[in-house]
Amino acid sequence: MIAKCSGSTNDKDHVMLMATDRSDELECALRSIENEPIEEARTREAGKFADFAGPFTKTLVLFGAGPLGKSTLAGLRRAGIEPLAFADNNPRLWGKDIDGLKVFSPDDVRSRYGDSACFVVTIYNGSAVRRQLAALGCKRVAPLPALSWKYPLNFTAAAGIDLPHRLRDAAAEIRLCDSILYDEVSRRELREQLIWRYWLDYDVLSPPSNEKDTYFPLDLLTPLKDEVFVDCGAFDGGSLNSFASHWNDRFQHVFAFEADPASRAVLANNIKEMGFEDRATIMPYAVCNLNGPVSFACSGTVTSHVSTSGFGSTVEAKRLDDLEWPLPPTYIKMDIESAEPEALLGAQQLLRRYQPILAICTYHRSEHLWQIPNLIHSISPEYHIFLRRYAEECWEGVCYAIPSHRLRKA
Repeated sequence: MIAKCSGSTNDKDHVMLMATDRSDELECALRSIENEPIEEARTREAGKFADFAGPFTKTLVLFGAGPLGKSTLAGLRRAGIEPLAFADNNPRLWGKDIDGLKVFSPDDVRSRYGDSACFVVTIYNGSAVRRQLAALGCKRVAPLPALSWKYPLNFTAAAGIDLPHRLRDAAAEIRLCDSILYDEVSRRELREQLIWRYWLDYDVLSPPSNEKDTYFPLDLLTPLKDEVFVDCGAFDGGSLNSFASHWNDRFQHVFAFEADPASRAVLANNIKEMGFEDRATIMPYAVCNLNGPVSFACSGTVTSHVSTSGFGSTVEAKRLDDLEWPLPPTYIKMDIESAEPEALLGAQQLLRRYQPILAICTYHRSEHLWQIPNLIHSISPEYHIFLRRYAEECWEGVCYAIPSHRLRKA
């Protein structure tokens, strides 16, 4: 018989071995986290990148010249580090300068720097690229979270990754979250994320769910023919198009919230092309826990967000509770770049009165993984709460809250 978890080890492998069943793993991990001396945790997290990079901790190539690569470049420059180059699989980028850094093909960058640099993978779903670089013979390859731990002031925690030692302060909240999750898949996701975030162990993570079902898990819920969908963070209409596809175009109305003017113009055009003008209302607001003007970083991309720094354009914010709803919402999705808790607080009466299904993103800040389920439960304990993830590492996580009458029948 395998021994019960004593809570005295700080070794991830021991955590897995000492659990007598799957439900013990979370508690064993939490007790290990709580019992590891904080200075040991800080030393381990600060040195994790060197485990990947070896002697090349400041001699870096960024593989992935998209938004994540560019934001990583900016963070490194704030830390006083200038990478050698970008690499990318997109031939259209080869030879170009992006933010002052040249982009090379994988073969070219391998011949130049394969033995003399660490390749940091700066794309989401980076496992295939890590395998590609290993196959090319690149000596040192690192995932972005390890770099984030080394330079926390430049990368954490707003990017969804936080320092491991901070998890000890969240142990009570994590235990509460585990107790309210409805199914084993959700509890597994919570404990695997906890272990991965503390030890950066990639082997523990289950494969992500199918990305085409992001926001709309029809294996969990029963759709309505007269669904009233509230899309907070509608961007260019991609989530609306996915919703309509999952519902076979059978829905009553959509209220699409998009505060960024550039994205809103694209959204309006795409709604017209989809043929939904008569069933869609564009709401030009940020969704918050206040009514009135707020500072908003308008980028015309999915990263547009309410700005706490005071820099940005001024847009109007609305509480969902204070809007007049000609049709009661039956399904609310929020992907609003870390403003989800404030938006939920501004919708408490709506949730209690109508019990709409909720699809709330949890990945913009590390602590949202457990805080958002706990917040929804505190607002309306009648909800059944699920966690799902649609990308690798910690990305594209969604919390679903489903009332009993909308659960999919077995």
